[in-house]
Amino acid sequence: MHPRIDSQFAKERRAFTLIELLIVMAIIALLLSILLPAFAGRQAARDLNCKANLRGVAFEFTPFADGSNPVHGDSDALGNQRFFIEDFQESIYKIAEFWGSGEPERVPLDGTSTAMMCPSASASRLERRAGFPCSSGGIGPQRNVSIGFNMRLHKRTQEVDGGLYLQNARLGPHILGFPDVPLLFDVDGAAATDSEQLPFYSAPAITNDKFVDAYENGSRWFPSKRHRNKLNVAFVGGHVLSSSDPVNEPWWRWNYQPDF
Repeated sequence: MHPRIDSQFAKERRAFTLIELLIVMAIIALLLSILLPAFAGRQAARDLNCKANLRGVAFEFTPFADGSNPVHGDSDALGNQRFFIEDFQESIYKIAEFWGSGEPERVPLDGTSTAMMCPSASASRLERRAGFPCSSGGIGPQRNVSIGFNMRLHKRTQEVDGGLYLQNARLGPHILGFPDVPLLFDVDGAAATDSEQLPFYSAPAITNDKFVDAYENGSRWFPSKRHRNKLNVAFVGGHVLSSSDPVNEPWWRWNYQPDF
């Protein structure tokens, strides 16, 4: 074939390929315009569901704290005006003393059976285990835990001979007078487990106040900003807020700890 004819065919072939490329790009753009709003809508729905779950747990905290809920698990030994936050957590998971009669020893959990699972978490498998508290295997696998409680409500800092130590904190109705104290929030169970920490409780280092506690090294802080780079937090007052910088929010009382 004549060289000029070959060159003409080659140009026509390149032009046709460019047209195909433009058509493919137009199709991709069209698909993205259809799929992205749907994906954003699913994200928004999961975010809304997570906030509703957190708010529901925070609402249940009020009757547990003010004594109108008559069953406090191991905290019953403290009297009606005192309780441990772990017993409230176990009442939400329905483990340990809150285990239902006749249930099998292991019960699988999903987002429809407990409020303590974030619908946006990548790991979705958890199970309840009879006879154990959270801290001793009552909920697992621990890597899949996606909601945790404020650890300063679980372990308060006690200073002894110049050293800082953690001891069990006792709560009571007085906690309800501090509505801006974070109660529970999104956590990264895998990050906690990799750091050899329990994922059920977490607390940030607070360095912008004069009080120094045992959490200042930040080793107990493993939040998960899985909601469009924001952390969802439920407060003692029952409200739920989101922030990309939760530690530095001016009215969030992360530094609160019980007096006893």
